[in-house]
Amino acid sequence: MSNDPSASPGRRGPWALAVLAVASVVGVAVWWGMESAHRRMVSERVAAWAEAPLPTPGAPVDTALAALGSDVFQTHCAGCHALSGEQRVGPNLEGVTRRRSYAWIRSMVLHPDSMTRDDPVARALLQSYGVQMMVTGKLEAGHARALIEFLRRLDGLQGSGT
Repeated sequence: MSNDPSASPGRRGPWALAVLAVASVVGVAVWWGMESAHRRMVSERVAAWAEAPLPTPGAPVDTALAALGSDVFQTHCAGCHALSGEQRVGPNLEGVTRRRSYAWIRSMVLHPDSMTRDDPVARALLQSYGVQMMVTGKLEAGHARALIEFLRRLDGLQGSGT
């Protein structure tokens, strides 16, 4: 075994760092491409629900739409909202369909700025949490409808829907 430090297994030449950097960039690019494709697929699938009416109270949950809503939640909401127990930046959404109407939830998802300006409940939430709801990425009516279905499924069909 040599005493030369440049021969130690932990020491690599400059090419090794370059290979690692290139591999990292390629890995991130591949991940980003897959994530972008997934977001586009979800957006395309929820677009069909853009004009769909809100569910009536007690209506069965559309499980396929709720699954899309789960994707919407993970992509756009989970960074700030929890679904049980813990608190995050924004309110915990457990039971939200029992506390708020479907129309209120849709409006809050699609127009958080005007809701906190015009709706007393939304304004109180803003005061309580100290941050304006920010939607990551553009959400449209189909996204909101899928998200509502996902939250209804979590709440066990007990949503008020009024």
